[in-house]
Parts: sequence; C-alpha cells; structure tokens
Amino acid sequence: MRKPLLYILAIFFFCCEEAPDFLAVDSVDAPVVEIQTSETIFTELPIEIEWEGNATTREFVYKLQYVDSPTAHNWSELDTTSETSITFDSLDEGNYTFFVHGLYNQDVIGDVETFSFTVNAIFGPALRIYPLNQTANVGDEIDVYLYFEDVLEEFSVTGLHVDIQINSDELEFIRDQFESGELIDSFPGTIYPNPSYSNDNTSVSIIIGVVDDINQNGLGIYGTGSIAKIRLKVLTCCGGQNININQIDVLNFNGDPYNNFNDPVSGTVTVE
Repeated sequence: MRKPLLYILAIFFFCCEEAPDFLAVDSVDAPVVEIQTSETIFTELPIEIEWEGNATTREFVYKLQYVDSPTAHNWSELDTTSETSITFDSLDEGNYTFFVHGLYNQDVIGDVETFSFTVNAIFGPALRIYPLNQTANVGDEIDVYLYFEDVLEEFSVTGLHVDIQINSDELEFIRDQFESGELIDSFPGTIYPNPSYSNDNTSVSIIIGVVDDINQNGLGIYGTGSIAKIRLKVLTCCGGQNININQIDVLNFNGDPYNNFNDPVSGTVTVE
C-alpha cells in the first residue's frame, strides 16, 4: 500500500501546483553591445576590437567593411562568435567600419553598433599593390592596382618604371585590361601608360610618363591612391599566390632619380 499511496500524493501535488513560469521571450531584455576599443587610427598590425554585451547577450554577430576606393567591399562577411573581441592581422590600408550586434535567440536581437577606424601601417612615399591580399577562386578574374602611398606634392613623380612579377602557373595577365588609375585620371597633364608583358607571361613592365603643360611647371603625380590597374586570371588552387613588385625606378619633377621612396610592398591572392 505504501508505493501506490506515494504515487497518488505525487499526482495530487503536481496537479494542484502551478506550472513553472519559464522566461517568456517577450520579457527578455534586448541584447546591448558597447564597443570598448577607443583607438581609431592603427599604425601597426594586428589590431584587436573589443566590446561588451549585457546579461541577455548570448552571441555576437559581426562583419567588417572596407569603405575606401577603389573597391569598397566587405572585408569580413557576417559571422558569429561568443567571444567579446576579434583580431584582424592582414588588413589593407584605409578606412573601415566594424558592425556588431548581440542576440539572445533568433527572435530577440539587439541594435547594431558600429565602430569606424583607419589602418595606416605603410609609410610613404611608397608604391604598393592594392589590395595587399584578396581572396579568389580558380577561374576568377581579379583587379590589382598599383597604388601610391603618401607621395608629397613637393616630391611629385614625373616618370615611373615598375616591374610586376607573377608565377605563370598560378596567375595570368589579361593583357587588354590595363587602365590608368584615379590619380592619373585626375591629373591635367599628358599621361603615357605603356605596359609591356614578357613573352612567358611572368612579368609586366609598366612605364608611366607625365608631361605637363607650361602652366603646370613640371608638376607630376602625387598623393595617395591608384595610378594603374591590371587584371589577372586565377589559374590554380589553393593557398597564397604572390604579386611581386621587383623593380621600381622613379623620376622626380626635375627628371632626376627619386631615391626617397621606401621599399615597395607586394601583394598576395589567397585562392580557395
């Protein structure tokens, strides 16, 4: 008799007791995220962005957007983490916006917080590849820019000879797709871009000359931005493939060799 009596008492207890009051979705405080990083100009890599969430923030959704020319794009697509920081170690020069919001579940999502910052880790005057690293798939055609970094007006360039080298088993120059860049297009003088490709398609020699009209007094190209664009086709997978600047000869506004340029900065393509 003892066991049946216990069962009866248990049934009576649970029938009379109110059901547990589980936390209703609409009673959850909205997730809130606050950016903790205060630095907005980074002169060294890697960089770390930190944030905090309130008690109902179980996960964080983030992305990083590159907002500069010549190609604004999402540097990091939407991703999710339970951490409260993220480190980026291969960012290009320029301006970025970081987006992050918290979520309790798929129905309770917090407002998006943004954080804008600048990467300035390459010091000019210099010539570099832009983007420093980009991602592609086999068969893709990608644009690669020759980019001036911090060339001052008083040290403007009137002549430039650049050799860019690739591995022809990995990448291929698309020869009819050479274009002058934004700095050249905005300049009022006469421009002579003249790319010459090697027979084995492993390098391109680019000669850029600038001849000003008399009112310009010999002023050449200066500033920060693209001066030329080449197009490449990705041939093989996988991993990193190099785009090397092997030679650079620069003339200043007097027509003399310009020896104040820093070492050129080459780029890579990561093939997935």
